[in-house]
Amino acid sequence: MQNSNGFDKAAIIIDTLFKFISIPSKEIFYGIKSRTIPWTFCSAWAGIFCLILFFKIDHYFFQYLPFRKLYPYHPILYKIYCFSLVTCSFWLWSLNQARLKKQKLSTLTAAFKSAGLVSKIGRLPNLVSDYPIDGTTRKMRLTNAGFPVTSFKDQSRFVESELGIFIDEVREDRETRTVDYIYSHFPIPSEIIYSPDLASKTYEFPVGQTRANTITANLKSCPHLLVAGQTGGGKSTFLRQVIVHLAIQNKNTHFLLIDLKGGLEFSLFENRKQFEVVPSVKVAIAHLNKIETKINQRLEFLKAQDCKDVDAYYSKANKPKDAIDLNRFVVVIDEAAEMFLAGHHAKANEVQQARGVLSKIARQGRALGIHLIVATQRPDVKSLDPQVKANLVGVICFQMMNDASSIAVLGNGRATDLPKVPGRAIWKNGADMIEVQTPYLAPELLDSLIGKPDNTSKSKEAADVDSKHSNEEVTADIEPLHDSSNPKG
Repeated sequence: MQNSNGFDKAAIIIDTLFKFISIPSKEIFYGIKSRTIPWTFCSAWAGIFCLILFFKIDHYFFQYLPFRKLYPYHPILYKIYCFSLVTCSFWLWSLNQARLKKQKLSTLTAAFKSAGLVSKIGRLPNLVSDYPIDGTTRKMRLTNAGFPVTSFKDQSRFVESELGIFIDEVREDRETRTVDYIYSHFPIPSEIIYSPDLASKTYEFPVGQTRANTITANLKSCPHLLVAGQTGGGKSTFLRQVIVHLAIQNKNTHFLLIDLKGGLEFSLFENRKQFEVVPSVKVAIAHLNKIETKINQRLEFLKAQDCKDVDAYYSKANKPKDAIDLNRFVVVIDEAAEMFLAGHHAKANEVQQARGVLSKIARQGRALGIHLIVATQRPDVKSLDPQVKANLVGVICFQMMNDASSIAVLGNGRATDLPKVPGRAIWKNGADMIEVQTPYLAPELLDSLIGKPDNTSKSKEAADVDSKHSNEEVTADIEPLHDSSNPKG
């Protein structure tokens, strides 16, 4: 019996030591992974202890203490002692993190009891882990205690209030029977004012602001964009700031703005050198035919120059004198459903032709410097061609009315749960999804950013297009879109 008791005591001691080492080690691991360790503070103390050991100040100090015999003179013990002393600031930080986690567990238990998340047998969701994802966001994993994920979603606002946090997402893992709260202690700003300084690189534009960073995208890596959301969410405002930013950052970039909501949103860009504003489907189809010609010309030219894309061409040392215009060209469609659905505005064969050109831009435009931005309220198969949608690499989704619409855009219902804040959206680029507050650009600031419109007279091509549109006799002899004689990528 004595041996058994001794063995039990030894097992308890070993278990306690293991927890004492493993818990702070885990916190340090998560801190390194998410870059949340206060490196400056901890490294400063590590440097101080290194100096103490180098000048043997610790040995001198130990001589005047009653337990000076404990000084580790053995080489192995001394190395362990030195390592512990130098890294003690990191261990103390990790122990404090573990203490905070224990306090959070106690608060969570009280919160779940108050919220009614207690099973009939008294089970409560238990804290499995709580660690940082990045500098501002953390993931809290809980056992589900037999409750569906909807119960956690319903009580998320209550948990936010009890813990003083902001929950971005609630996820469920049925295999492990756990629920994850993605949360932060910092709210996302409710308004971000547009500034040209938000994105400064060539062909880069601002997407939005997270709790800690400004998210940007680039036409080279994100050549085509889908903008979705219900009315009043911020689609048109987002389009405005993207168009303006690309225009002021790249003076040789030209835009075809197809406004199928009556020509109101893009009317601000009328009579400006870099922009062609189209208010109807019939006129848009004629312009898209011209873009198809442009695509074929660029394909033939790049093939003749043995270049895979426009960037490869501009990196060549020797360029031909008779080079065609290869400036970037951006096609923006506001309310794409009008373009993809046949009806009173266009015949079925015209709509099919427009679908084909847009699909061609989506598939081949990246290499040719021709980009597509599509905005829609209805992201279903009928109102957005599947081939076009499949090639829209970047997705910015504002609040949706139901999960079905959100799933059609993002693959999940996250856009349905967005707060009712104008400009709040989910940015998806590849597999990554993040909540952002998109920049707001006031319409009255356009003149100061891109110059005043030329209202004295319309260009010949705009007058021709308007005349043909008014007579509903749009033909293929519409004047070519703006081209620049100075080819720049």
